[in-house]
Amino acid sequence: MKNLIITVIILFMSVICPRVFANPHFRAEITGFPIVTENSVTANVNLTYIQMGYSRLFVTSADSYIINNENPNIKIPITNLYLFCDGQQFQISNNGWQRFYIDTFDITGSAQKNINLKLENIGELPAGTYTVLLKFLDKTGLTMDYECELLFTFIIEDKHSIISTSGDPIIILSENDIFNKQLCIKNQNDVRLDLASNTRWKLWLSTSSLDDENCEYYFQLKNVSGKVLNYEPDSTRLLANKRYLLASGEPTLEGIECGNKVPTNITIEYSFKNTNSDAYIKEGVRQNPFTYILERE
Repeated sequence: MKNLIITVIILFMSVICPRVFANPHFRAEITGFPIVTENSVTANVNLTYIQMGYSRLFVTSADSYIINNENPNIKIPITNLYLFCDGQQFQISNNGWQRFYIDTFDITGSAQKNINLKLENIGELPAGTYTVLLKFLDKTGLTMDYECELLFTFIIEDKHSIISTSGDPIIILSENDIFNKQLCIKNQNDVRLDLASNTRWKLWLSTSSLDDENCEYYFQLKNVSGKVLNYEPDSTRLLANKRYLLASGEPTLEGIECGNKVPTNITIEYSFKNTNSDAYIKEGVRQNPFTYILERE
């Protein structure tokens, strides 16, 4: 008899007192993979919830920032994240529950709703895994409420690019040059490399295609700008089938806002020297297609 009375009291309290339940029938799951573009991240989310007469669905964030797990100093305000439901947009915050959907279909049972999450107004992001914990609430037609959580996660892959605005180095030997056994001549065109990277980086020069022709080639960095931290300042001889570290630096991104790219470039001068004092050099063009490699530090 005592156990029956306790059971009745529990059932009575569950009706008159609002409570929040973690319920296996209320789930938030990302379907597919988040789509990352230069200025946004989009994810599809499926909600499965309990409907009792009607349901009101709410969302909030457990934190005020979306954090880069590799570098917690890189963080995106949660107010840049929006929820899209039935053509309407709702800004997500950590300042309380935001209602985004009311289901008035008068049945009791399991229901589903597809929504979209979109991170907007960002620039090109530094590489890494970004996360934030979102919470969803289902307020039913009864006094019981149900909660579930979703760890919103997306990955920004390493991204590096090199653009040469001047092509391969060209060294031209004229007819008069072939009689100068101590010849040292510089390239006609300094090579400028424009660099872009969303990680700390290293820039290498590969000479796998170098044709030495019994002569010596040299390189020297004449100018650097932007996010270059360290570079080789001295004139350096090039040998075939080697890799030379030209420079290293920070990500060419400043902040997370649009327009956050910092122009970063390196200008290289090449030169050509005769090493055989007993032989003349063939006149013509010396054009070696050096290979440049930009990678994570």
